[in-house]
This record gives sequence, structure tokens and C-alpha cells, in this order.
Amino acid sequence: MEQYIHTLIPVDSDYAAKPAQVRAFFAGLLRMPNFRLITGLPFQQGLRVSKPFARVRTMENPFTGEKKTFRVPEFMKIDAPDAILPLIEDLDDFGVFASGEWRWDDPPLILFTTDDKQFKENYVCEVSCEQRSTPVSTSAWDFEAGPNIRDVPPFGSPCGSGDDTGIFPNPWTGEAIEVPHAGCARFWIELEFGKFVYPKVEKDFEFLSPSIVGEAEQCFQTEFVQGCRFW
Repeated sequence: MEQYIHTLIPVDSDYAAKPAQVRAFFAGLLRMPNFRLITGLPFQQGLRVSKPFARVRTMENPFTGEKKTFRVPEFMKIDAPDAILPLIEDLDDFGVFASGEWRWDDPPLILFTTDDKQFKENYVCEVSCEQRSTPVSTSAWDFEAGPNIRDVPPFGSPCGSGDDTGIFPNPWTGEAIEVPHAGCARFWIELEFGKFVYPKVEKDFEFLSPSIVGEAEQCFQTEFVQGCRFW
């Protein structure tokens, strides 16, 4: 479990964001005094929009042998949130990304290193909004947490009946945590952090800054629950 990704998932799995709401969310993010957009670095390219692309790619997990086939998206770099709207207004399937960093003394959540010490450097982070034409699994399991005995569907795979409850691993203990209404979504928000830093997890994932959750709920006019995945 290297890269921790915190997720905000609408309680309504069929919820779809309006393009103007996505634009407003990123405009609000760039106004936050504790977040700084970073652009021009190899792995930090500022604002980008992804569209579905015709090419597909199949990859095999070297540890489990599991094969996954996915579409390769087309990424477009943009200069400002106003450029988001014309690129996604006719799409049901897209992603919008902002790479940057949060001030460590005013973070969206508190992260710890694997030796249980609070991480006291600015948090490298990519904030994104993802939308799909139909609900997909927002549950997530990681082989490093142990065998997938709960048969948790892969993140992003088609949703099945009975998948409303999200199931996620505690990165410290490997125990499964259930989150009601977090198992499927058409739209969700991600905050992806650096390697080998994790929040303290107990019974749930409700530890993202209330101001950020509140701003997201006001912007998108829907209620969110919180989960995670790993990269």
C-alpha cells in the first residue's frame, strides 16, 4: 500500500456533477490559502482534463496474476478553471486534475509515516474529480492488506447488485472497514498523496477537514461519505 488516495463519494450512486459545478470546485480549490498549484514538473502538471480515448491497455498484476483492461485516456493541460467547462460539457466520462501541495501546518487531513511519526512537510497532492457514464465500484482492496476474502470488486469495475456498502482496508492493520453508501458512484473526488504516508484510521474515514467536505457538498449540492484506495 504505497500511495494513499482519499475519496469523497456521493451517497447517491447515480449522482452526476454538472460541468459548471466541477469548474466552480477547482476555482474554489485554487483560492484556498493552504493549497498551492504546481505546474511544469514531470509528475506535477498543474490543471488537466482527461477524456476517454479509443485505445485500450491490458495489465497484469505481477503478484496476483489478475488482468485488468482499461481505456487509455487523453490528457489535456489547461491554464485556468474556466477552460474546464467547454472540454467536459458534452461528456459523461471525464476526469479533471490539479497537482499541487498543501501546507503541512494546515492540511486537509493529518498524515503519518510508517514509523508512526507525523509527517511535517508540505503534502504533495493531486486533487481530482472523476465521472463515469454508469456507476462503478468505489470499494477498494489492496493485496498488501491480505487476501481479498470479502471478494471486494476492483475499484472502477462495473457495479453489481448489493454493492452499496463500501469496503476498504485499514492501511495500518489490514482490517476491512465498511462504509454505508460508499460502494458505487458515477462521480467522486480524490485526494492523492505521496508514498508511504497514511492517516490514522480507526472505524471509518471521516477525517477530511470539515471545511473541505462542506465546500464540496455546497458546490455539488449532494452529501458525501469518505473512503480510500491505494496506488
